Amino acid sequence: MEKSKVGEEKWGDPDTRHSFYQIMWFQNLTELQIPTKFFNEHLASEEETERVTLRGPCGSWAAKMERRDDGVYLVQGWKDFVESHSLGRAEWAEFLYNGGMSFDVKIYGCNGWLKSYKKAASEEGTPSFTSSFPFFKHVMKGHNVGHKCTMLISKAFSRKHLSMSRQEMLLRDSDGVSWAVTAVVVSSGHLSLCGGWKAFTDAHSIKKGNTCIFELVEQKVMQVHILR
Repeated sequence: MEKSKVGEEKWGDPDTRHSFYQIMWFQNLTELQIPTKFFNEHLASEEETERVTLRGPCGSWAAKMERRDDGVYLVQGWKDFVESHSLGRAEWAEFLYNGGMSFDVKIYGCNGWLKSYKKAASEEGTPSFTSSFPFFKHVMKGHNVGHKCTMLISKAFSRKHLSMSRQEMLLRDSDGVSWAVTAVVVSSGHLSLCGGWKAFTDAHSIKKGNTCIFELVEQKVMQVHILR
């Protein structure tokens, strides 16, 4: 089943991505067929590639796409994604297409409720997370939330993956809603998220002590995972 939304991403806009749903039956737990209509309308025109990125609550996985006489399937890497997210029979998943052969995957239980996942603690005391995209973690301090709050981006991360200049960026939450923020260079030599950052923290009730993972999924677009 496919749903289709049209519109541009703006501050606080609802999710506008094309998506499809699949119920997890026995065969779907080892390989998953992409609906033919969805593939023809949204993927067939993409550059010829077998690689697909799947981003779920527990991180990001690379899967391979295989074309067969009866359709197109996610094969190698899909089973790892299933096992890592404890996907079971009669549960279902929503695949939201980001473009560039990348999907965000939301997972729902048999009762239709979105499943929540507890993150295992790492040796550093922050939740474990894996991704094929660049990312950094930050435990929220007092100056990151509340009145006139800002968010410094790791110097090493900024210099390696971002332009060290004033720029507009998008923060995308777990619902696929995008928030516009401004990144500026401050006297310490860091890039700092300021304009729009307070609105993001207020809307998501981010508090001191929460851990946020900032995953650079596109140029100037960061997926934000909030761990409480």
